[in-house]
Amino acid sequence: TYLSRCAMCHQPDGKGIDGVFPALAGEGISIDSSKRLEHIEIVVHGRKGTAMQAFGEQLTLQELAAVVTYERNAWGNDTKETVQAADVQAVKNAQDL
Repeated sequence: TYLSRCAMCHQPDGKGIDGVFPALAGEGISIDSSKRLEHIEIVVHGRKGTAMQAFGEQLTLQELAAVVTYERNAWGNDTKETVQAADVQAVKNAQDL
């Protein structure tokens, strides 16, 4: 799912495009455990005022969970965190995790 939906902007290597699309490899919300919820929210709801679109209605709960899990563990990010479909559903329902 990452390669088909996210890599166009964030690049297959997760390094993004400087000044346009943020890197996910080794920085930002992808490696900060305290920003796990924010990471899910951005993938689900997008980010207003940026090119980051919302994927919450385009992908299944399982696909959304897989994308965030991949981004948090690929390219040496190695957070060892697994996002579950229930975590994504909670964000969609605006519940605290």
